[in-house]
Amino acid sequence: MSEQQWDEIPSDLNPHLPMGAPSGGSTSSVDPLIELNAWLGFARACAHSARVQAILLTLQTDLRLLLAHRKDPERFPALSEERVHWLEETREQMEQALPPGFQSPELPGETVSGSILDLASAVAGRARDHQRVEGMDETKTAAQGYLDRLPGMLSALARYEEFLAGAPPA
Repeated sequence: MSEQQWDEIPSDLNPHLPMGAPSGGSTSSVDPLIELNAWLGFARACAHSARVQAILLTLQTDLRLLLAHRKDPERFPALSEERVHWLEETREQMEQALPPGFQSPELPGETVSGSILDLASAVAGRARDHQRVEGMDETKTAAQGYLDRLPGMLSALARYEEFLAGAPPA
């Protein structure tokens, strides 16, 4: 994607009503991907590690592209399988960097950044499930594969942040 094309991604990607919902009603619902992007920004602002901050910025960029493609598929490309492979490889690297005991939390909350990432992981799971309900596509797309793996990635980042902060293993 060219720099100019990236700058043209619409900033109004915040649909307040579910698709097909009548406007003017009292029911409003924020798209879980937009909510997730906000949580990732919060996590990035609180992260201890520059590496985690860079990964979170990349994830935010991917989500922004996914949202732009959903809004205007003619103009913005879909996520590629390359992005799914990057996500898998990066998660594996993060998990391999952890000592035993940091793989899964018994009780989230050892650090602020880890807690935010655990929350983001839960929102990512909700976003993945929301996309399935919305029927993204009958075939398995790269975007679905990406969303399937994203909660695990965020959980691995949470454990990595806790490890770096000196939190005890679960």
